[in-house]
Amino acid sequence: MDYFDDQFEVGAMIRRWRTHRGMSQMDLALDADLSARHVSFVETGRSTPSREALFALTDALDVPLRERNVVFEAAGFARPYSEATLSESELAHHRQLVASILQRHDPFFAVAIDRHWNVRMANRPGEEFLNQFFGPGGIEEPSEPNLARLLFHPAGLRSCIVNWPEASAHFYDRLHRESVHNPLDEDLALLLDEIASYGDFAKRPPTPSRNPALVLQLSMDGMELRLIGSVLAFDSAQAPALEELRIETFFPADERTARQLEARPLAD
Repeated sequence: MDYFDDQFEVGAMIRRWRTHRGMSQMDLALDADLSARHVSFVETGRSTPSREALFALTDALDVPLRERNVVFEAAGFARPYSEATLSESELAHHRQLVASILQRHDPFFAVAIDRHWNVRMANRPGEEFLNQFFGPGGIEEPSEPNLARLLFHPAGLRSCIVNWPEASAHFYDRLHRESVHNPLDEDLALLLDEIASYGDFAKRPPTPSRNPALVLQLSMDGMELRLIGSVLAFDSAQAPALEELRIETFFPADERTARQLEARPLAD
């Protein structure tokens, strides 16, 4: 059976994820603590996997939670992971935690993004910073600002990044790795294609820097800023919205940058 012919059968889904992960049936069987024969039977539709077997298989394949729900539903089971959004009451406490983290990072830039790099939440400096680039004369106003577009769009931040080759290579590589991790996410693939269409940036990492971490060097609003980025995520998330959430925080890389940011906001 060609698994692309009937991609919504659970066996075809398992086989497709296994192929994307570059694993053999034996590899998957060993990681999932199942027999290779059972894996083969599941993939060909000769055997229907139990709920426990599906948990083992999707764990071994590192399938994202949102896609795991689709696999379980295809096998006739209820979706095991809540798909509540961050704005719903079920995740209200987690939203408050994110808001608290963002607020405490003031006066430095911080945003919370989803798996497509859409900005879901931002602190005050983050909102002021984004407003400089999204709107009239800048990036076409979207329903939600997108951090990838902010970085790569010709009307975005790229003209202000002094070390553009190094920075663009880093962020493009990160986007590419995320797309490889979830090859079935068509929206992420489209975003990556859009970013690639802008051109004029490094798609391969340059010669390794002596800096232990990438220092983003900005020249804007009469300030010369040097920032180090950090990414926060929920550990062991059991809801897709939380698994996909990333809190992007930027810290001053030197005392001069810290003084400038503490003395004035990024936007007047």
